[in-house]
Amino acid sequence: MSASYQQTRRLVRALRLKRGLTQEALAERASLDYKYYQRFELGTTPAPALATLEKLSRTLGIKLWVLICDEPALVRSRTGLRDPGRRVPVKTGRPRKA
Repeated sequence: MSASYQQTRRLVRALRLKRGLTQEALAERASLDYKYYQRFELGTTPAPALATLEKLSRTLGIKLWVLICDEPALVRSRTGLRDPGRRVPVKTGRPRKA
């Protein structure tokens, strides 16, 4: 798995969390299969197609180039994330109902 793919999925996850969306909600809004998106975040899928990245960027309200940019300062300036390449702990499974 390439470093840029890992950065992209971490960035997508961080932006999803910043916007308060669940995996399921983001996948639905982006017209992606929920299970595919879940595996994408875990890093168990091949690198996504450009069309998939376009759907994610549109849904997250950012330009496509931000998702594939490898310059942290540019990504920070466009997303407002303090450390866009930071590893975010992954919790698996569906959230429990309160």
